Amino acid sequence: MGNSLCLIILNWKSFNDTRECIESLLHKKIIEADLFVVDNASGTNEELKLNQLKLEKPFIQLRLNKTNLGFTKAHNKLFEELINDYKYFFLLNNDTIVDENLISILSRITQTNQINMLSCKMINYWDHALMDNAGHKMLTSGEIVAIGRGQSIETFTQKFENTGACAGAAVYSSKMLKDIGLFDEYFETGYEDAEIGLRAFIAGYSSVFVPQAVVYHKMGQSIKKVFNYDYKLKTQCNIFYTYLKLVHWQVILINFFPWLLRLLIITLIDILLWRREYLKIQYQALYIIFFRDWKSVWNSRKKSKRLRRIPWWKLIKMQEFYLKRDIISFYRYIIKNEKTYFETN
Repeated sequence: MGNSLCLIILNWKSFNDTRECIESLLHKKIIEADLFVVDNASGTNEELKLNQLKLEKPFIQLRLNKTNLGFTKAHNKLFEELINDYKYFFLLNNDTIVDENLISILSRITQTNQINMLSCKMINYWDHALMDNAGHKMLTSGEIVAIGRGQSIETFTQKFENTGACAGAAVYSSKMLKDIGLFDEYFETGYEDAEIGLRAFIAGYSSVFVPQAVVYHKMGQSIKKVFNYDYKLKTQCNIFYTYLKLVHWQVILINFFPWLLRLLIITLIDILLWRREYLKIQYQALYIIFFRDWKSVWNSRKKSKRLRRIPWWKLIKMQEFYLKRDIISFYRYIIKNEKTYFETN
């Protein structure tokens, strides 16, 4: 293990995507990172294929989980094993294709700069003119959402700071993870990267978008397999949980009445358009957070108190008012007939 950068690719019943991703890493003879492929109990057939791939490419370090641990626990398991061996972890979705210079760029940046978090330029695999993700931003509604999704790649040519990286192509420093902790295991698959980004931000760590670090993303090939009612409900619970766990009470108080107004408007729209599923998700998630999971929320909030190192007004300053995004989402739903209400990050 001669590199300071550890590259992790998680596989779950998608060997062809994983193989294509790894092949894209091999444009250059030397990968300037140690590559770990983790399989989340995809079954005997996929394990045989992964073992064969390791024989063909012996530099791969293969980990086969006996049960499906989900995204969060699978990564935490490897973090715990390797956190003292590497300065940086690079998480890469298996449904990505990387630019031939990506690993060289990341290796150079991490060797010459003190990086806490780094967001790659994630481009839509199916349309290379459009962005998928340039990291995260936080809305006054409490949601943490993707920056740049569906916008022109030409808009994102300069480096800037955001409030966290999409774990589909993100670099995290081991030093930061040792301080703030690993992924919160309240999450399973989805929104764990949003939470850890906000957690790092309130602890005083920075996250930077690097436009030269290009990744082409097939946009949720694994998530599509589980994108059902339960997944969407868990996503909404995750949003509420993250906000109540991490955000200063002053910020919660300032944003409460705008948030309540938004909830009432969304409720009215859902009733008028009879979007029964979305209506049910909103209120069932509120019930789960304030009744079933409240003890977990409260305990997590107490533990995170030591991390609130930035003043509350700085968090207010970096938030974006939710109205613009809600109008765009409503337009897409009504005019363009786009039915997906929840964005996956």
